[in-house]
Amino acid sequence: MRKLRPQFLTLLLMLVCAPAISQWDTLALPFRTLTIKDGLSQGMVNCITQDHHGFMWFATKDGLNRYDGYSFKVFRHDPLDSTSLNNSFVVTLHEDREGRLWVGTTIGLDLFEPNTETFLHYPLRGTPADGIMVEVITEDLSGDLWVGTRKGLVKITFNGSSTKSSDHRSLRDFKLTHFFSQKVMAHADRKGRVWGHEENRMFYRIVPDHGGKDRVDSVQWDRPTRVSDIDRFEAIMVEDTVRDRMYALHEFGVAEVDADDAVIRTIYEGPPNILTLSHTVATVDQKGAIWIAGRTGLFRFDPVSARLTRLNARDPNLQTMTENVVYTYLDRNRLIWIGTTGYGVLQYDPRIERFHNHPDQSMNGMARTIDDKVLIGRTSHFMSVFDPATERYSLEVGRHEYDGRAALDGYNTWPMSTLQAKDGSYWLSAGGLVRYGPAQNVLERFIPSEAPDRNELIREYCFPLHLDKRDDVWFGWKTAFWRFDHETHAFTAFAYPIPAVREAYEFLQVIHEAKDGIFWLGTLRGLLRFDPRDQSWKHYENDAADPSTLAVNVIFSIEPDPSDPNVLWIGTNGGGLNRFDKTTGKVTRYSSAQGLPNDVVYGVLSDASGNLWMSTNKGISRFTPSTNVFRNFDESYGLQSDEFNRYAYCKLSDGTLFFGGVNGFNYFKPEELKDDPRPSQIHITGIKLINRSVEFNASDPLLRLPVYLSDGMEIPYSENMVTFEFASMEFSSPELHHYQYKLDGFDPDWIMAGTANSAIYTNLDPGTYTFRVRGDNRDGVWDTEGTSFQLVVLPPWWKTWWAYVMYALVAAGSLLLYIRLRTAGLQKQKEILEVTVAERTEALIHEKEEADAQRRRAEHSERIKQQFLANMSHEIRTPMNAIMGMTSSLRRNERLPAQEKYLAAIAESSSNLLVILNDILDIGKLEAGKIELERVVLQPRDVLRQAMDILRHKAEEKGLRFECKVDEDVPARVMGDPTRLGQIMLNLVGNAIKFTEKGEVRIAVHVKEQSADRVVLSFVTSDTGIGIRDDRKGSIFEEFTQADNETSRKYGGSGLGLTITKRLVELQHGTIVMESTHGAGSTFTVELPYGLPSKETSAKAEMKDAPAGVLHDLRILLAEDNEFNVMVAQDELADVIPGSHVDVAGNGRIAVEMVKAGNYDLVLMDIQMPEMNGFDAARAIRALAGNKSRIPIIAMTANVLKAEVDKCMEARMNGFVPKPFKREELVNVLHSVLSTQPSKG
Repeated sequence: MRKLRPQFLTLLLMLVCAPAISQWDTLALPFRTLTIKDGLSQGMVNCITQDHHGFMWFATKDGLNRYDGYSFKVFRHDPLDSTSLNNSFVVTLHEDREGRLWVGTTIGLDLFEPNTETFLHYPLRGTPADGIMVEVITEDLSGDLWVGTRKGLVKITFNGSSTKSSDHRSLRDFKLTHFFSQKVMAHADRKGRVWGHEENRMFYRIVPDHGGKDRVDSVQWDRPTRVSDIDRFEAIMVEDTVRDRMYALHEFGVAEVDADDAVIRTIYEGPPNILTLSHTVATVDQKGAIWIAGRTGLFRFDPVSARLTRLNARDPNLQTMTENVVYTYLDRNRLIWIGTTGYGVLQYDPRIERFHNHPDQSMNGMARTIDDKVLIGRTSHFMSVFDPATERYSLEVGRHEYDGRAALDGYNTWPMSTLQAKDGSYWLSAGGLVRYGPAQNVLERFIPSEAPDRNELIREYCFPLHLDKRDDVWFGWKTAFWRFDHETHAFTAFAYPIPAVREAYEFLQVIHEAKDGIFWLGTLRGLLRFDPRDQSWKHYENDAADPSTLAVNVIFSIEPDPSDPNVLWIGTNGGGLNRFDKTTGKVTRYSSAQGLPNDVVYGVLSDASGNLWMSTNKGISRFTPSTNVFRNFDESYGLQSDEFNRYAYCKLSDGTLFFGGVNGFNYFKPEELKDDPRPSQIHITGIKLINRSVEFNASDPLLRLPVYLSDGMEIPYSENMVTFEFASMEFSSPELHHYQYKLDGFDPDWIMAGTANSAIYTNLDPGTYTFRVRGDNRDGVWDTEGTSFQLVVLPPWWKTWWAYVMYALVAAGSLLLYIRLRTAGLQKQKEILEVTVAERTEALIHEKEEADAQRRRAEHSERIKQQFLANMSHEIRTPMNAIMGMTSSLRRNERLPAQEKYLAAIAESSSNLLVILNDILDIGKLEAGKIELERVVLQPRDVLRQAMDILRHKAEEKGLRFECKVDEDVPARVMGDPTRLGQIMLNLVGNAIKFTEKGEVRIAVHVKEQSADRVVLSFVTSDTGIGIRDDRKGSIFEEFTQADNETSRKYGGSGLGLTITKRLVELQHGTIVMESTHGAGSTFTVELPYGLPSKETSAKAEMKDAPAGVLHDLRILLAEDNEFNVMVAQDELADVIPGSHVDVAGNGRIAVEMVKAGNYDLVLMDIQMPEMNGFDAARAIRALAGNKSRIPIIAMTANVLKAEVDKCMEARMNGFVPKPFKREELVNVLHSVLSTQPSKG
């Protein structure tokens, strides 16, 4: 009877307290797992902790496991290694305040040494607990350890400063104190008090005294429980350090502990045998809920509501794991870890509860009810209403309940759209328009009499539905947008403006009524705007050529912008998110290229912060319009699936958003989805050389410490293929973490590694590098600092410092030896070299003198040549001037017909002689490089006209057709040298006329190419003359070369014309091309580049080209010592300047005196004169006082070399006329000089 008494009392208490006993709720959660398949050494996980480096540690029956998110490092007992674990069966773990990891096994206590990854053994000698299983390790505020064993509680008191020493071996100085004799579970709270319960005995509170006597108090219960011997009640302590609360978990429930008074008050009593001392471990999560590894499974207890929830796995394959749990742990990132009895580890991320997940069937339409619940379309039910407050369906109407009703005869009882009116009735699109009154349980159907086939409407959908402010129902069907008046039951149809879709019953996808009463309709063919006031339509659709139109035409959702009433946000089928501006009709597109996870956007809803939330085929996305940034959430965040459904979305009045998909729906409040701002800790977890892992404890270690504790390492040059492995110490989804890395000294910038947790470098040159890596946390917050590791690649032995020292010594020795050997040889060669140098020097001096003499002779010869040309030019041009001038005068006066023939012969011969003379001078100047090009405004047409005027009479004399054609697009003015262009054309056209006996000579000018500031003109001269033989074409441009001797005798000429022409063309960076057929004629094409003048330059040129006034009544002084030239000049001046008076001075001195004595308008000055030449005379005139010094002076000289012209300008003359001069040249120079002088009077 005495043995049955406890059981009888327990049964009696259960019957008495039956109303107070609560059953638990159940909740299925998405767990992640770690098992032996992932590298865990064994499936029974007795204890879990996280060290200060961030690594997770798991105590198993077969070793201690360290986990970095990707791989495990396992520590076991090795009988041959005294520094290994004392036993592979690890029971408990504890990291103290100094970051030291203590390990309890089945035979004792060990301390982990991280620098060497070895273990120090701490036998509890002298106590009954020596060699006994360690059940729990805790620490008080003094740093003393309290070790709960199966033979009592042992306090380890460390002496002196050893508790804070980084040298773990200094912890050998300690004292042991033993309490109790039975198995003890202990916990030290944040105030340093130790709570212990001795198995089958008392519950105690111990107040430690470091180095003194510890006070032991018994703990009292405030009221009886269902157990008679309450003092022997088994209990486990758990502390909520955030809220400063202590709880005791016992066999029948949960109690709150008054730590100051050592009193326990029961706050929850549940069914018996849920919790036992040997099977219960608990931890408190961020919200204050207690996670309990109970005897019969995993539980969560909410102390505020006193509600116990049984936690199951959403994945049925994991249900066995949740029923066999032994340990729970909360890490620094608020993840819950659960150890099981043989199945590995479960992990749960509470943050996924931000997206409340309601597993269910595939969802259809959703809508908010008048009492802020959610109408949901499900395939199994005719209608369902979900209550977020209770997280349950408050109304479920099964399809089978209504399949036999007459009102639904023939209906499709799977509503695609459901709404609730203000009177509480429901409108459904279940193959026609249906109203359901839940109070009366009555169904009514409404079909428009205008429907062409009422039965067809019954079989199909009126979709979607929309209730306006009057509670009238709007819907789409077939060809029109319909309105149903709920009072009169009248239907009104508004035909769509798009005829091509009249047979699509799902043509209309979404209805949005704006505040101004305008309807915006999303369809399969774009966006429609409908104004019911005037029944007007407007259609917006995709234009492939216009990116400011809709991305695609299929529209699933429309959401007004929360801050701009003129903006709509549109979800499309494949075109992403579109921003539509009502005022302009323009669209801004956002797609996966901008960060959207998928371009199919089903539902779009806005939140109070102005963000947009949208459901897609790849999760839910949040878009912030102010920054154009997307934040994406997938199934790992607790979503029902990555795939969502169209029509399944709505928003409640409190801002809660609902999105439905293929496996149920999610609902959440956006303001509760706050990102974790704490960056995750990053470690370099491994290094490989040529794909071989580097172990820090190898026989020839490259690492002095484990890699995550090392600052760097040195590697040989021969193993410079390095792999760095790294990991984030945030374990919710390690495979989704992103990394960036950079090797300073090698990488110019950070490398985006994506989710890869390794980096490989090959062929690194010797040197010092720093590897840096950083990562993001689960919410995408990046660690800006990360971690680093210095890598030194040692040079090969032949590049080491001692090798270079050896090289230097060898080089120095070799150099010294070489110097000694060479010195003797050099000494012997010295005398020989001195003699050789002296002889060579003398020879070089002689060669230099000879070279200098030759140079002087060449220079003297060149000067003589130039002087000869100048003198010959002057001596020939002087009489030529008289001959040509007098001939011209005679031809202007009356003459006998017979005289004309002789005068023409004289003029022709003189002209030919002048051409030969000019060619000889030009070729000399070209050879000497003394021809300089002008860059002035020239008029191509005027230059050609002058050349034609000069040569026209020759062509006419020979009876040739002489034509010149200039294309209209040839510029009127270009920048270049008009003189050289005229010379080129005179040579080419003159040759064409000379060698053509009959036929024609043509000149054509056109634009070859033109840009904004440059033009290339093509001058083509063609004739029907004698042509050139093929064997002479290659030498036609050589000096003194003609087609043949017969040609020279027949046509005359020096053979220099084409040579000069070619060189002048090339001097202007142009080209000349000759095409000729012997006996049929020749064509010469010259292409010359010219600049285009600016507007200002052209304007000045036009002013300069304006017609000059007629010269008359001038008093001219002619300084000329040649009588014939005097006669020619007087005759020409009298003819071109009516009323002119010409005085003659025989030399320069007389000219100066006459200027002093008289008043002259102009001085024509010869250069070579007796007594005083023209240069000195001009300088003397410029030195006179008053206006006489400003008399215009024009040089008239037979020396046409540039040096002569320059001297004229240096003597301050105003112009230059070459002898023999042409009348036009004289007139142009006179106009040019006299137009710049002030008018007389």
